[in-house]
Amino acid sequence: MDGVVRRGRAQYVAGFLVLVALTALELGVIRLDVLRAARITALAGLAMAKAGLIVWVFMDLRAQPRVVQVLAFAPLLLAPGFTVVLMLDVVYRAAGAR
Repeated sequence: MDGVVRRGRAQYVAGFLVLVALTALELGVIRLDVLRAARITALAGLAMAKAGLIVWVFMDLRAQPRVVQVLAFAPLLLAPGFTVVLMLDVVYRAAGAR
C-alpha cells in the first residue's frame, strides 16, 4: 500500500512541477518582444497544455476508459484547428472585400 501511495504522490508532485514550469513559460512569453497576436497564441497554447495536464494528472483521467479520455481531450485538440480555420476565413474575406 505504501508503494502505491508513494508512486501516486510522485506523479502529483511531477504534475505540479510541470505546472510551475508552464507558468514560468507564460510569464516569459508576456515579456517577449513579438507581435501581440503571437503572444496571445502562445499563451492560449500554454493554457490548453495546463488544462490538459490538470485533467490528466489531478483528475485521474489516465485511469478512465479510452473513450472517456478521447471525449475529454477532443475539445482541446479541435478548438485550435477551428480557430485557425476561422482566422484564415477572416483574412480571405477581408482580402476579397478590397
